[in-house]
Amino acid sequence: MKQFDWTQLFTGPYKVYTQLVFWVIVFILYIVLKEYPNRMTGATLICLVLQETLELAIPSYSQNLFILPFFKRRQWLLGSLLYLVQLVVLIYGLPYLLNTIGLIFPIRDKVNWHNEHIAFSVVAFTIIASIFKMGLDKLILDKQRKENELRHLKAQLNPHFLFNTLNNLYGLSVAESKKLPGLMLKLSELLRYSLYDTNQNYVAVQKELDYISNYIELERIRLSDKADIKLDIIGDFTDQYIAPLLLIIFVENCFKHFSAAKGQQAFVHIFFKIRENRLHFHVKNSIDENYILVQNKSKGGLGLGNVKQRLDLIYPQQYTLKTAKENAYYEVNLEIDLS
Repeated sequence: MKQFDWTQLFTGPYKVYTQLVFWVIVFILYIVLKEYPNRMTGATLICLVLQETLELAIPSYSQNLFILPFFKRRQWLLGSLLYLVQLVVLIYGLPYLLNTIGLIFPIRDKVNWHNEHIAFSVVAFTIIASIFKMGLDKLILDKQRKENELRHLKAQLNPHFLFNTLNNLYGLSVAESKKLPGLMLKLSELLRYSLYDTNQNYVAVQKELDYISNYIELERIRLSDKADIKLDIIGDFTDQYIAPLLLIIFVENCFKHFSAAKGQQAFVHIFFKIRENRLHFHVKNSIDENYILVQNKSKGGLGLGNVKQRLDLIYPQQYTLKTAKENAYYEVNLEIDLS
């Protein structure tokens, strides 16, 4: 399921509606859960509940808008002094405000808030409001940092993939230029997806599979009959979503590093399956145990490290990744809980 960005409820234009809904709920809960005298009905009840709601809301907003910013800037002394001033103003001034609001209603049975003990509620809700606001701000900040890191990783990934693909095209242009038109068409489809469809945090699994299928077809054209290439997709991927460009690195590494001992068939086998919101992804490629890959440390290794970081960020405690290397093959098994 595509995840909802809950921070939208507390940032931008939506936060006004979120707070309005919250106080409406508080207003309703007061009416439903609190027992009032029988005489407190109709406009009298509405007036009293509105005053009680404002008794909570005014200290909360006063604290978060005017006092809390000083503590966030570590101006402890000034913040503490202003907090004490706020308490005095609210404890002695809030009853006048609530009584004035009561005059709006055409009722006789008004509550005199000068006789109510509101000091405890003022202190309690200024503290509770501060704790809630600081906790919420921390959650939003952590999420924004996570998204910024993901954007940075994705920005690394796209040029990395493009670099490898262009290298393949260059090699093919020297050897078999007749295959270039088909390769260029596949490459354009890959780039279209990479540029326009991956700006979201999650994309439909089917789109990601189409992207990988195009990449594999590109490799089929390039490799011709030099390797046994298989792609199996099982299950219904409708209404399933996944982080974009997450699996392509494993596929790309298969084609980048596959080899075979003399007299053996080189192969790349890729398998997708979904069952009960769990994606099973298995890739396997042949290797020649006597072949030693020479890596450029300044350029290599970006992709695999990138995808592991993204898995940790996007699917913490929701995935398992296992790799195995045998004499004749290398394989990767990845399971992701997409729920």
